[in-house]
Amino acid sequence: MTLKDQIKQMFVKLTDSEKSLLLQELNKQEVLDTVLIEEAEILCCPHCSSKLFVKNGKRNDLQKYKCKSCCKVFTHRTGTPLHKIKKMDKFEAYKTLMMENYLPIKKIAAKIGISIQTAFDWRHKILSSINKEEGKFEGITEIDDIWFLYSQKGRKGLEYSRKRGGSKRAGDNDFQAKLLITKDRNSTIDLSLVRIGRLNKSDIQRKISGRFTPRSIIVSDKHRSIASFANSEGVKHVTFKASEHTAGGDFHIQNVNNLASKLKGTINHLLRGVSTKYLQSYANWVEIMSRKLTTTEINSMITTNKSSWDIHKNREGIYKWFIENFSRRTYRCPVKRSFVSELTSELIPSIGYL
Repeated sequence: MTLKDQIKQMFVKLTDSEKSLLLQELNKQEVLDTVLIEEAEILCCPHCSSKLFVKNGKRNDLQKYKCKSCCKVFTHRTGTPLHKIKKMDKFEAYKTLMMENYLPIKKIAAKIGISIQTAFDWRHKILSSINKEEGKFEGITEIDDIWFLYSQKGRKGLEYSRKRGGSKRAGDNDFQAKLLITKDRNSTIDLSLVRIGRLNKSDIQRKISGRFTPRSIIVSDKHRSIASFANSEGVKHVTFKASEHTAGGDFHIQNVNNLASKLKGTINHLLRGVSTKYLQSYANWVEIMSRKLTTTEINSMITTNKSSWDIHKNREGIYKWFIENFSRRTYRCPVKRSFVSELTSELIPSIGYL
């Protein structure tokens, strides 16, 4: 019996009051972990990276600092999803639920006792902080692409909308958002939204070029773009007909297929579909859940990622940049909500989100 099963058995034997007290203590410990991570030494200004800053008073026990170079005020939370969060206890409970189960927005909002709009914003603040794994792919590495129907779900003011069921055109077309899945047998994973339309060699290079070791072996179906990419990387490539599903022995892509099935099931069924604008965020969510990080590791990732606020408030600009550069679709009906931001279209590729 695993430790988790033993804890479950012991928890069931507790009275209702004991269960409530235990959950309160666990929640306090999680908040304490977050505070300890937040209070780690600040090395530079999150706005201009200057090391010249001084303390500048407190607000509700939260220490403020002022940069001598750019004259901007900041705290430990500036740039992280915790920035401007007023209900920290509910945010911590929300984060815990989110990292345990894939729950629709309405359901998690009802559980925590917050509005649907707040639940939506908190979800995307957290997702904006998730770091994509950039490790090397070693040994047998499986590659495949899957597609989701191009979706403008939630976008107001469209003159026409896609009919239920999507495009009737067969094969690759400009209504398919392509997501590249790469995974080796050591569980190094990359899930990347690459374009709307047919996958090509430059898309693969943009995402995973230079991440293979000399002993890596790429396994895929007979996709010409993957074959061309493997040749340019100087990596051995084993292929097979898609209808045969395997090249024999260890040369198959069943691990990628299982991950693709989980990803599609989560997005299309559990979460009732998502807009293409947020597809990369949800892919990151599935990836982080598959890595099975501890609570402390998740807290550390969320509270130390200083670029997550920029990603969150520039989500519409990132989506516009993606549509204009990696699709033949037309960017239409921009959202009315906007944030003051210094992130320009030239800087979007540097943040590593797409």
